[in-house]
Amino acid sequence: MNYRKLPKIELHRHLDASIRIGTVYELARKHNINVNAATLAELDHKITIRKPMKNLEDVLHSFLTTQKVLVSYEGIKRVAFENVEDCFLEGIKLVELRFAPVYIAKDKKLGFDEIIEGVIDGITEGMIKYDIQVGLLHIMPRSLDLKQNIQSTEDILRYRKSSHKNADRLVGIDLADLETPESFVDYAPSIARAKKEGMGVTIHSGEDSTALNVKKTIEVYGADRIGHGIQIAKSPEIIRFVKERDIALEVCPTSNWLTQCVKKIEQHPLKFLFDQGVKVTLNSDDPQIMGIDLVHEYEVAEKLGLKKEELIQMNKWALEKSFFPEDIKKRSMKFFT
Repeated sequence: MNYRKLPKIELHRHLDASIRIGTVYELARKHNINVNAATLAELDHKITIRKPMKNLEDVLHSFLTTQKVLVSYEGIKRVAFENVEDCFLEGIKLVELRFAPVYIAKDKKLGFDEIIEGVIDGITEGMIKYDIQVGLLHIMPRSLDLKQNIQSTEDILRYRKSSHKNADRLVGIDLADLETPESFVDYAPSIARAKKEGMGVTIHSGEDSTALNVKKTIEVYGADRIGHGIQIAKSPEIIRFVKERDIALEVCPTSNWLTQCVKKIEQHPLKFLFDQGVKVTLNSDDPQIMGIDLVHEYEVAEKLGLKKEELIQMNKWALEKSFFPEDIKKRSMKFFT
């Protein structure tokens, strides 16, 4: 089947880790940034992940090269626009792109305002050119500075109330990177405030951690969705809990294999979770850096045993659980009826 033509929704795609390799190369040359690669082919070999890494932490380290080149408003705007363009070309009708201001700003003289404006202006340009709806999710990376993460959240909340065009596209908040016991305490107030101000909450959990972490994440943060969450497949009790709370999972099969959260792609629990009645959605995570796109993930899902009507059902769940305003969701139902 030609999955490129199938209307799709994506809820879990990292804007700042989905940078075209050619763009990384051009920005590095423009800003005289050392990326330890003399040619585009060498850079592609260096940063594109094509086989499983040792663990999730090793994969996170591979993102540092692409992070280096995000040093200006113009570059960030370009990357945001190209993310939207790539999504449109993959047949995506609605997408939530997530980005981490603290991650982008790390070790640079770059303010959060420049980053937020660059992302908003880039997706605005993309939506003007292409027929696609784009929402933005703000990430606080657990592995980076707590105070800066809290400040970046304050800035995001301030922008949502501003007159900046499409600032209302900042629709959700997320925690990413490795889960730690401290993060449940440290980040709860910021998540609670964002939720109170109308932002949806999706949290990375149960990727390489435990099913119990997923349960705790939902209870502590009031999460509406879970990023990954695949470890619940090991616990019938927590599968029931997730279903009772009506929580959707943002599942990224190839990413889970490359990070060794599943040892073999054939062992991925996507089909199992679907059959158990969990509201699973299909996503690409970090497509450019992993050498894939969302179309590829649909091909993987087919190999895992999911039929066309089941893939369409996952898109219906994605639309239902997206953080888009209700009017946009209602208009988009035409793609899935």
